[in-house]
Amino acid sequence: MSSADNRGNFGANQSKPIAMKRFFKYLAKSILFLIAFILVAYFSFRGIEYATGGKYVDYLTANSETIALQESFTFAGMQEDLAANKVILVGEIHGFDESCKFDVDLFKHVHANHGVRSYFAELDLVQAHYMNEYMRTGDDSTLSRILERWVVVQGRNNQDYLDKYKSLHQYYQSLDADDKFVFYGVDKIQDWKLVHQFVNEKLALDSNSAAVPYQKESIIADLKQAITTFQASPNANAYFEDLLVNIEYSEGKFDREQAMFNNFETLYKRNKLNKEKVYGFFGSAHVFQYRVNGKHPFASLMRQSDLNLAGEILSINFLYVDSYMVMPSAQLPEFVRTGPTFTRMPISSDAVLFMYIYGVNDFKRMTPESHKSLLKLNGADSPYGNSCRLNTTIKVLPIIPDMDLDDEGSEYVQYTVFVRNGDWAQPVSE
Repeated sequence: MSSADNRGNFGANQSKPIAMKRFFKYLAKSILFLIAFILVAYFSFRGIEYATGGKYVDYLTANSETIALQESFTFAGMQEDLAANKVILVGEIHGFDESCKFDVDLFKHVHANHGVRSYFAELDLVQAHYMNEYMRTGDDSTLSRILERWVVVQGRNNQDYLDKYKSLHQYYQSLDADDKFVFYGVDKIQDWKLVHQFVNEKLALDSNSAAVPYQKESIIADLKQAITTFQASPNANAYFEDLLVNIEYSEGKFDREQAMFNNFETLYKRNKLNKEKVYGFFGSAHVFQYRVNGKHPFASLMRQSDLNLAGEILSINFLYVDSYMVMPSAQLPEFVRTGPTFTRMPISSDAVLFMYIYGVNDFKRMTPESHKSLLKLNGADSPYGNSCRLNTTIKVLPIIPDMDLDDEGSEYVQYTVFVRNGDWAQPVSE
């Protein structure tokens, strides 16, 4: 090989590290530019939110009840709305202790002051049947069995959720016979073994009916057959008719929100609940009165129905900043976990990487740390009408599921409970 060839190869080899250096230099500049762009955009956005937030902060300050976390709301500012609406719905973000306490406080208040005797829950028909039994007996094993396969995973084996129902039981026991309240379950079937137990208990009342064996592969078909046969018995009632309908919901991909509304409508009409005021406690998205992710949730279906409830539904949701929630560790990446079974997970509605709710900093400006505020959003002078504030969410990382509120400017809720520095709902086993 000639010396000229060697020089040519040397030059080519030398150009490779130079090209790589140029590439990495360009890449580093691009990354720095992107970071700078994101920071400028973020702080500009925050600056605009702050600059335009004055009228919102003034309104919220005048239309709120703010107390320390360990205290209970008086609900003094809600009285007109509680009196004016037929359906009162609370939507929690599952896994926080504050929503458990709020549920007990508000239900006791509306029961004592507004004549509410019906509690609709994110339970199925059979779980609600046993919840009513628990209210009568106080048998802790019944309560644990109800929550064993509850759809609210954070509420299984959880002390705060157990304490909530125990508090409701104590309140139930303090009431006169004609002042008791009733649980109604509207969710799709969650626990087939509990349904099996319930059906066999009822079949035992009929001498012509044999118990249904539990075989996982055929349990749905076996239960349907047993219920269909039992409906001819004098011991049968509408409860079995509803149960059969819900078993059929489970056989296909029937929309959960629609199933919840169908069950609510059936119970509402059959029990003539239009003559009274009712209460419901669900997951947050279920109580929004307009579309979420392109679909109508439970409360929105209720609003649009022929039950004549449009304009008579009061929805209350929760927002948290700098707080903690309980999550099953198995559902999280290993580096996030704080315990083998449950994780005390930090959550904040102002975390732009995960979920930022536009306008949440207005809440922060008028609520001190370690406090909570009950905020009225539907006042006559409210600036939230036709505003994108609280209806717009931003996130950079696709970790938390989307929560797109599609009907911008619509009144999704009338009140928000805003919590700063809240704690998780305490698991029993941690």
